[in-house]
Amino acid sequence: MQLRGGAVDVTGVDTSLPALELAKENIALNNMDPGRISFLREDATEFMKGALLRNKSWDIVILDPPKLAPSKKVLHSASGMYRSLNSLAMQLTKRGGLLMTCSCSGAMTQSGMFLHILQRAASMAGRQVTVLRQAGAASDHPIDPSYPEGSYLSNILLRVL
Repeated sequence: MQLRGGAVDVTGVDTSLPALELAKENIALNNMDPGRISFLREDATEFMKGALLRNKSWDIVILDPPKLAPSKKVLHSASGMYRSLNSLAMQLTKRGGLLMTCSCSGAMTQSGMFLHILQRAASMAGRQVTVLRQAGAASDHPIDPSYPEGSYLSNILLRVL
C-alpha cells in the first residue's frame, strides 16, 4: 500500500470527530497505508501556530475551513479570519509549494473579495503567491442560474514563494 502522488506522509486536522472517522474509513477504501497518514482532532489555527513554533512545513497544504461568512453582515469579520488562516497556511507551505485554499461561504464567494484577501494574507506571511487555478463547485454540484446563492464554493490553488 502507498500514498497517492508520491506523498511520503499525510497529516489531517479537524475538530469534527465524525469527519476524522470518515477520513480513516477512506484510507482503507482507497488502499492507502494507514501508517503514513495521521489525523489529529485539533483546532486548525492552534495546530498551525504550534507547527510554526516547531518549524514544520509541508510541500502541499490544503485549507478548507467551515463557513465563516454565513451572511453579508459578518463578511468583514470573516475576511479577517480568512486572512489569518491563510497567512498561517502560507507560512507552513514550503517555498515553491502548493496551497489549496477553499471557502464555502456564499457571502465570500459572491463578494469577489477572496483573491484580494489571499494577497493580503501573503503580505502578512511575507510570501508571494501565484494563482495556478481558480474554481468553484465540481460538476457533481450543479448551480441553478435562477438561484445565485447556490454559487458558494471557492477553490483556489496557489504556488507559494
